[in-house]
Amino acid sequence: MISRRILVISRSPALSRAVQAALGPGYQVVTSTNVTDVVEEANEQGPFDVLVAGPLFDSHAGMMRLAQLRSAGPIPATVLALGPKPKASLSDIVRTGAVELIEYPTSKRQLSTALQRAFDIADLSTSNTGPVVPVVSHSMMVDRPQFAEVFTVASSSGGCGKTFYATNLACYLAAQTGQRVCLVDLDLQFGEVSTALHLRPRFTISDLLSREPVDEDDLDEHIEEYLLEHELGFSVLAAPFSPAEADMIAPKDVYKVMGALRKRFDFVVVDTPAQLSEVVLAAFDHSTKVLCMVTLDLPSIRNMRVFLSTLEKLRISSDSIQVVLNKVEDDVGINIADVQEVLNNKIVSILPYSKDVSRSINKGKPTLVSAANSEIGVKLTRGMEQLLSGTSTPILEAASTNEHNGLRRLMHWHRQPRVPELDKAGA
Repeated sequence: MISRRILVISRSPALSRAVQAALGPGYQVVTSTNVTDVVEEANEQGPFDVLVAGPLFDSHAGMMRLAQLRSAGPIPATVLALGPKPKASLSDIVRTGAVELIEYPTSKRQLSTALQRAFDIADLSTSNTGPVVPVVSHSMMVDRPQFAEVFTVASSSGGCGKTFYATNLACYLAAQTGQRVCLVDLDLQFGEVSTALHLRPRFTISDLLSREPVDEDDLDEHIEEYLLEHELGFSVLAAPFSPAEADMIAPKDVYKVMGALRKRFDFVVVDTPAQLSEVVLAAFDHSTKVLCMVTLDLPSIRNMRVFLSTLEKLRISSDSIQVVLNKVEDDVGINIADVQEVLNNKIVSILPYSKDVSRSINKGKPTLVSAANSEIGVKLTRGMEQLLSGTSTPILEAASTNEHNGLRRLMHWHRQPRVPELDKAGA
């Protein structure tokens, strides 16, 4: 039984033969020379899991046809097989949404590796094997806004899973929308995005900001030169290599970087440190949603309550703030309904503790790829689907009986912090 179908569009049958040889039995390779009507070809002969586009697409016009295919959405993943020196510009290649770019001709092993990665991404996008990642209908998506939506992942305590959530959110947005996504590591001293994804960035945000002059026009023109493209279809702006470099980055520079990224991308996901620093506040100024991570333990809940109160005093819109309760286990002595009440009904997603998360980080892959069918994978998907569609609601009603009010009473003794910015304003 054929479980995979690949469409190869190439002037020569040699590429199709190479694809078949790289994959072996169990794959159906369909060959076409129709470069003009790519979308029509894919719809008529489909469905397909992967498109392999040969060297005849190596032009501005060819890349634009592939970009049309990406918008139409009939094939989940595209692999470009181009000559040693592609004629198409980098920007044209990026617009195709291709998940792999290989030099053709290439070795059987390299071609097989590229195709298997494409199949992984196709699985993430189509959920052919069950509730992996539900496909978000393209009818839900609107035309690209003038500025990107920004999802900032924050927390008041360390170890709550900010990097885990941010990396998976970037992966989800890239797979489900087919639009441009950038993941920014603003944990400037000890950022973990590159480590969690097993990336080796050549440049970081500190390299970007070392340019002279650091003005908006310069950032707009050159910012993409400092990004690293992840194989799952999103870009990464890495944190500095050392804490000393982080100390040289001013909040105003972060604000400019965020502004430049919003002009270039459709979605920006920001990972932040566990603090309300001026750099984090600069990210909040650009954010359309602030996703606050908390775990089911008393210190984390207490700190999050103070954190939310501080955001309110800083006049950050309550509608933009949502809470994700992470690493939930049974019988830890705290009722989730009590936590929902203490955090003012802000919890919109509850994620279980899972060893699959540690395994995925050790593999360098988002959990949505390495453990998509697990409990954590399914619940991640469900919450992110609601986030993207704008239908997130409190996960359950707050407790109302007196017996459930112990946690709130315990919180009352904790003195609310003063906010320096507000003190200055009131002076």
